[in-house]
Parts: sequence; C-alpha cells; structure tokens
Amino acid sequence: VPTLENARMLLERVLEEGSAFEKFRLLIAAQGGDTSYVDDPGKFPKASLVKDVLSPQEGYLEQVNARTIGECSVTLGAGRSRKDDRIDHTVGLIVHKRVGDFVKRGEPLLTVHAADQKAFVSVQETLLSAFSWSDRVVDPLPLFYS
Repeated sequence: VPTLENARMLLERVLEEGSAFEKFRLLIAAQGGDTSYVDDPGKFPKASLVKDVLSPQEGYLEQVNARTIGECSVTLGAGRSRKDDRIDHTVGLIVHKRVGDFVKRGEPLLTVHAADQKAFVSVQETLLSAFSWSDRVVDPLPLFYS
C-alpha cells in the first residue's frame, strides 16, 4: 500500500473481519498443528502458581530492562541457558507496564506464571530491579526504530 495510513486501515480490516485469524489457523494446520488450541486457548496446561509482582512505588516508568526480564524467564524454565535444557511451556511472564506508563504503588508490573512459590520468590526481586521510575513524565519508546 502507498501510505502508512492505508496499511493501518488494511490491517484493521483483516483483523476485524477475521481473515487474519483464519490465515493463522491455516498456517498452524499446514505445519501439522492442532488448531483446537487456537480456538480454545484454555486447553493449554497452566502454571501451578500465577502471581503478580506489584510496583513498590508510584511514578513514570523510565526504564524497563528487557534482558533482566528475559533472564528471569529462563530462570523460571520458559527458556534455555543450555541447548539441552528442558522448556516448561506452562511458565513465563506477562509484562503489564512499559516505558512512559504512569504506575501507582501496588499496581501489577508483571504477572509471573511459575512452577511453585520457590520459583516465584527466586525471580521476584530481580524482576523489580528491571524497572526504574521517574517523577517526571517520560516519553514512551518508539514501536520501531529506523
């Protein structure tokens, strides 16, 4: 398409009408995947513990260290540090806040999906260290860099 606005309109249309989702289902089926999991994500196994990491303070998020968050994800078992490590597909992280967001004290920064309380405790403080706050308004990061 000739412009970014045209592209946005086209993308919104295929998302709204469902053809993008249908194409996704076709890709899964073509690779031998079970599309019933896309139709009903509740079929996926779940982590034993799902718990939020809460903001210890109020302010604008000035920095979120993606590397630290990624390393915590590996610690939980959602990734590998060595080629032969087993991946636990039930664990992981959902990041709720990004640079530029205003966060109130006690508001969830992340949701941790962990195998147990011990695993949650092992990453909680490190996850908090990935966030830096400011009293001043912080511009959000661009979605894409040139």
